[in-house]
Amino acid sequence: MRQPTLRNVEKNKRRRPGGLLWCVAFVCALELVCAAPVARAQQQQQPDVRRAVGRVETGRDIDELVRRAMNVACAERELDPQGSAPIDEMQARPSLPLRHAEVVEGAERAERLLPVAKTLAAESLRRLLRDYGIRESADVRAAFARLARVNVIKPDMELRDNASVLYKEPRTIRFGTIFLAGLRSDEGMLGVLAHELTHVADGAGGSLRALFRGVARRAGSAASLRISARRGEELTCDLVGALAVRAYIARTPGVETLARRTARALAHNCVELDHTDRAHLSPRTTMRALLALDPALARQLTGDSSEPSPSPTPTPRRTQRRAAHPVAPRTPRH
Repeated sequence: MRQPTLRNVEKNKRRRPGGLLWCVAFVCALELVCAAPVARAQQQQQPDVRRAVGRVETGRDIDELVRRAMNVACAERELDPQGSAPIDEMQARPSLPLRHAEVVEGAERAERLLPVAKTLAAESLRRLLRDYGIRESADVRAAFARLARVNVIKPDMELRDNASVLYKEPRTIRFGTIFLAGLRSDEGMLGVLAHELTHVADGAGGSLRALFRGVARRAGSAASLRISARRGEELTCDLVGALAVRAYIARTPGVETLARRTARALAHNCVELDHTDRAHLSPRTTMRALLALDPALARQLTGDSSEPSPSPTPTPRRTQRRAAHPVAPRTPRH
């Protein structure tokens, strides 16, 4: 083989760098050509991902969902033959006698639904306690035992548009006769029963006060509200009622729309005169807080695709409390 001369070696040295640069440029160009479609696809996908995250996480979206759900609930109430009378309309009615046909019908509905309400209220309470990280204790077990022993529905003319429990009668739920007549559906009655059963479960010793504090805090954040411990108690009872109604609807399919049946859990809050008192949020504020606490309830009303409900989390409550618990906000009477 002929050995390369010095001149040929120097010429080869001059040529090699140019060939290498050409190869590197070709590879880089090839990578750019291949990467361009991928980059375009990623650019097309990214805005959708950002929008999807925004729909779930933006508080403004939840506020809009709650607003639409409230409108649907109250529109359905007006169209529903079984829609509950609003609290302010009940207050304007004179007391009804115990043997009035609507009172008798309401009392029979409450008695029929009481066993179901006890089961669903207990399940809803367990779910909330778990969501708030509240462990089972002797007090909590006693709360469920008290709830299970309730077995009497008692109409009461003097209670008018309220329902209540008395600690000296722990097995009894009292209903004002106007309230019995105003709750015209199983769903509406079930929500009130679950509300009162939660008061029974709490008892004189305040077995559920940690849960009430948690709901008050969470509602304050979700609905931008300042909620006292006592109002947190009432709101928690309303929340248990709403969850119980949701579970009841899921287990008893019917021909009526999901929105209409769900609206019955809130319909008594669709007032024109939105009064409040020390123990309760106003009816419309109560409805707004419930829907903010449980967006899945709001989506059942609006028909939006379902999303998981935000999980709740927990101030001591006063040691001395009134024995009677009105089920919904009402105008203070002097």
